[in-house]
Amino acid sequence: MKIMFLAISYWPSQDGVSQVTQYLAEGLAKKHEVRVVASLSSFNRGEEHNGVRIDRVKARRNRYFCYLKGEKTLAKKYILEYQPDILVVVSVQSWGYDWFKRELDRLPGKKVLLTHGASCLKEYHVWEQVKKIRLRKQILADLVRVSNERYWKRYKEQLPMDVARFDLAAYLFQGEKLCQYMWQHGLRNGMILENAVEDIFFERKAYLIDGAKELVFINVSNYEKRKDQAKLIRAYAAADIPNTRLVLIGSEKNEYYNELLEMKRAIEEKTDFRGKIDIWVSIPRSEVLERYRKADVYVSASSWEAMSISICEASAGGLLILSTNVGHVSQIPGVQLFETEEELTQLMKQAYEEPDMRRRNGMLANAYAEENYRIQKKVDFLEEKMKALL
Repeated sequence: MKIMFLAISYWPSQDGVSQVTQYLAEGLAKKHEVRVVASLSSFNRGEEHNGVRIDRVKARRNRYFCYLKGEKTLAKKYILEYQPDILVVVSVQSWGYDWFKRELDRLPGKKVLLTHGASCLKEYHVWEQVKKIRLRKQILADLVRVSNERYWKRYKEQLPMDVARFDLAAYLFQGEKLCQYMWQHGLRNGMILENAVEDIFFERKAYLIDGAKELVFINVSNYEKRKDQAKLIRAYAAADIPNTRLVLIGSEKNEYYNELLEMKRAIEEKTDFRGKIDIWVSIPRSEVLERYRKADVYVSASSWEAMSISICEASAGGLLILSTNVGHVSQIPGVQLFETEEELTQLMKQAYEEPDMRRRNGMLANAYAEENYRIQKKVDFLEEKMKALL
């Protein structure tokens, strides 16, 4: 088969969607011809990596934060020249989806959509926003907000019709909101394809590590408000646990990253926390793996997730997981859920004071990951579905 992925991000990007797309593309490339068209960002225009040809195009968001600008003509040229048997679009609310969802029938190959949730599935109240419009200086900002509300309300309403144009759509898990939304609207072209984890994570059994070592809490995610790393820092500082460390790892510097650095400095000035909080950014994948090998507890305070690849990695490594109840996390045995910052502080203390609980829950998470998060199983399953389409 000739397979082409249209990906919002790809290697060497290290975000979760990029990692999932990479292991699927490289796994399929062992037996098939695979090509990826991804966002240009700061990477090379074209190169080859682990048997996959990568081409990149410029794709820019407009004021609604959707992808309607960029090198659509060039992307279409790549598709038509390659003539794939299977054309895979990665994610809704991506440039591949926004550019080509209405012209799929004019593109070659069977069409597959790999979803990673959808942040647009909230409730919209356009008329309420209209009533809040203020006159004079604020009117422009209010009109933009109303326009944004109208746009995403329409985007959400169009999702079932647009997704129905694909021959096959993959969802992360049965209870995921996008999967439920499509099922409620009568779509039956779907399947479940959970995320998976690199084999190297299964080599680490955190629950077997000597309890006398420094206890390391870790979070690996983009520096965004919805990831709420600030809550992790505050809860860790409030816990005030000896012989521990909090490690945060993100992909790029931004305003929120700078806020976290300032918060760290303020805490270190007032308390005896100097050297106990690490905030890393843009470190190589090899270093991320090295820090995972030293970690004992994964902490997440996200307000929204579809299916966090980092939490999948933590479960494979046998870490105790402390998390808000978002995405698929409640399906993993042994996960300790919290709602408030105070609850997280108490769970951090408990993780330190009760090593048997930490080991027991880490073992449960690892056993679940062994059954559900092996990459080869996902690649074989997707390949089987693609062959069936042809």
